[in-house]
Amino acid sequence: MKKIIGLTVAALLVIGMVGSGSWAYFSDTESSTNNSLTAGTLDLNINGGNVAVTTFSATAVAPGDSGNGSSTLANVGDFSGELDITFSAVTNTGGSSGEFGDSVGNLGAVAEIAVYLDVDQSGAWSAGDIGLKSDGTTYAFPTALDYATIDSYDSDNFDAVETMAASAADNFRVEWRVPSTAGNNIQGDSVSFNVTFTLEQAAAD
Repeated sequence: MKKIIGLTVAALLVIGMVGSGSWAYFSDTESSTNNSLTAGTLDLNINGGNVAVTTFSATAVAPGDSGNGSSTLANVGDFSGELDITFSAVTNTGGSSGEFGDSVGNLGAVAEIAVYLDVDQSGAWSAGDIGLKSDGTTYAFPTALDYATIDSYDSDNFDAVETMAASAADNFRVEWRVPSTAGNNIQGDSVSFNVTFTLEQAAAD
């Protein structure tokens, strides 16, 4: 009888050792694959491309003449961006022929421009449009278009004129005129300037 009890105890100890070595909780394994990060784009187009364009150009103008020109700015990137507009230094060149030809360029001090963003692209100054004043500030309709001499826009910088959403488009528009009171000293003269448009990523809210 003692021998049987001893064997039974030994068998239970063996079973206990085997069980402690093979026991496991239930489990289920899943995975996350192909994790990646791709940067979006901030892309400003002008007239459908990424090369410099001429917004307006006129020759043989005379006192009393006027005209206009426009270029389309479009945010074709993934993000909204703040639009900055910078004017270069204005270059005046004197006429080289004729009775009034001299080395002094006077046209920029006489000819006037009114510059604005035609936000609704209507082709006319209207509600929602943004005027660019020659002192570096902006103004809005129904204030009348603000004409100033071309020279007064020399090296002007307009920071964060507006926030352009992705896919938004505006027309940059220039209305120009030569006052009927302009004198003979502008004969043969020319004036030129460049405008740079920069779209910067808008600050996060």
